[in-house]
Amino acid sequence: MALEIISRGRYELFEDEHGHRFVVLGGRRGYAWIQGQKSPLLVRTGSNHRKQRVLQHGKYFYVEFKDDPKFRDVPHLFLESGEEYQELVLPNGLPTGSDPQKRLVVSRHTVPKSELEAYLGASRHTAKG
Repeated sequence: MALEIISRGRYELFEDEHGHRFVVLGGRRGYAWIQGQKSPLLVRTGSNHRKQRVLQHGKYFYVEFKDDPKFRDVPHLFLESGEEYQELVLPNGLPTGSDPQKRLVVSRHTVPKSELEAYLGASRHTAKG
């Protein structure tokens, strides 16, 4: 079993005045969260969107798993929401400059906050940045 915390920090999920949703990771990486024809998508975007309403905020972990008994071997984004983390699966990772749009799978699975933080902490892996 192996896992690597690619990044961690604070996030904010908000809507703009048009009802479009955006998630900002670490205060600097912004993504539009849109409903595609077949599944939700994250699309890389700038940070110049006006917040109309904050939907969620808290800690996030962006993690890659390998041969892990609890999580599939694809990148996961965990967003803190109250006393648990929402699990988002990113089969092809987060959007990049060369590939600005990626599919997102919103899992119905949530993980208790203390359980996920202990699980990730027990791995003794650190974030790249």
